[in-house]
Amino acid sequence: MIKQAGKSEIIEKPHGGEGSIHISRIVSQNDKIEGIDLFARVTVQPKSTIAYHLHKDESEVYYILSGKGIFLDHGEQRVPVEAGDFCMIRKGQGHGMENPYDEEIEMIALVF
Repeated sequence: MIKQAGKSEIIEKPHGGEGSIHISRIVSQNDKIEGIDLFARVTVQPKSTIAYHLHKDESEVYYILSGKGIFLDHGEQRVPVEAGDFCMIRKGQGHGMENPYDEEIEMIALVF
């Protein structure tokens, strides 16, 4: 199976955060791939945040491709992250991402 990236969409104030993200959904729930709810390339714009939010029924991973930011880990611990870092939360945990810098954060998001 080959699935090509969809068009990028802009989400303003993701989960109640600041600024915007660009998301290119490669796989979504509509594709009905067992075990994957979302596989996407996400760009967090400079001075933007994905606000802290809970994942009641799924886990999520961010893999940072480029840039640097601050990952809001479960319990709202703030952890600096950069390219090559793997950020994971499990079912029932929460997280977010802050980009207080002047460059974009490029990452892969996987919800399962």
